Amino acid sequence: MRHPVFIVGSPRSGTSALVDVMRGIGYHGFREGNFLSLLHSIDQVVDRHYVWFPGEDKRVLVSNVDKLDLKRKLFESVRTIVNRLNPEEPWFDKTGNPEMILTIPMVRELWPSAVFIFAKRRGIENVISRITKFPSHPFEYHCANWAKNMASWRAIREQIPPECFIEVEQRKMVQRSGDAARELCAFLGVGDSMLAVAADVMETHRPQETTKGSASRTCSLEASGWTREQIETFLKNCEAEMRAFGYTLDEQYSSAPDVA
Repeated sequence: MRHPVFIVGSPRSGTSALVDVMRGIGYHGFREGNFLSLLHSIDQVVDRHYVWFPGEDKRVLVSNVDKLDLKRKLFESVRTIVNRLNPEEPWFDKTGNPEMILTIPMVRELWPSAVFIFAKRRGIENVISRITKFPSHPFEYHCANWAKNMASWRAIREQIPPECFIEVEQRKMVQRSGDAARELCAFLGVGDSMLAVAADVMETHRPQETTKGSASRTCSLEASGWTREQIETFLKNCEAEMRAFGYTLDEQYSSAPDVA
C-alpha cells in the first residue's frame, strides 16, 4: 500500500468521504490535518525576510544564515512532528485548502514516497454546498476559493509525475462508486479484498452532507436559485476553471463522458 497519502482539494468536494474510505481500507490518520499547509507560509515568510534583508554584508547575522539551509531545517522540524503524530503505517493526511496544494513540492521532498489524491467537484454544486455549510462567508469568497483550489491544482500537477497522483470526482464516488473505488484502490496498491469496502463507503458514507441527498444532486447554473448578480459573480470567478476542467453550466455536469 502506497503511503503517505495526502488528500487535497476544495472543501465540499468529497474529501471527508475519502477520509472514511482510507480508514476503511486500512490507513491511519486524523479526520482533518490543517497543519502541513504551514510549509507554504514558512516558505513565503523566509523568502520575504531575505528580500527585506539582503545577505551581502557578512558583518550582519542574517548574511551568515543560508536561506535554503534554514528552510530545510524548518521543514524537517515539521516532518518530525508529523511523523511522530502518525506512528502507524500506512498513514494519510487530509487538508483542503489552496495553500496545501501549493505545499506539494515541499511535501514530496520531505516524503519522497508520497502520493496525492485530488478531490474535485463542479463549481456550481460546490458553491451551493459551501453556502449551506458555511453561511457566514460571503458568496464571492466561496466562488473565489473554489477557483483558487482548482487553479492551484492545475499548476502543481504539472510538477508531479502522473503515477504519483489521482483525481477523484465527487460525482463519480456517489453515482459510480464501484468504478471510483476500483481506480482508487489500484492507484494505492490496495488488494482486491478491500474493493467492496471502499465502494460501500463511497456509496453510503456522507459525513459532511449538508442536506439529505445533496451529495448526488446536480443542477444547471440557471436552476441554482442564485440571483443574477450572484450568477455574474460565479462566472467572473469560476468560469475559467470550469472550462479548464471540462465542467458545463447545464445539467450535463461535464463534457467528459467518464464524469457526466
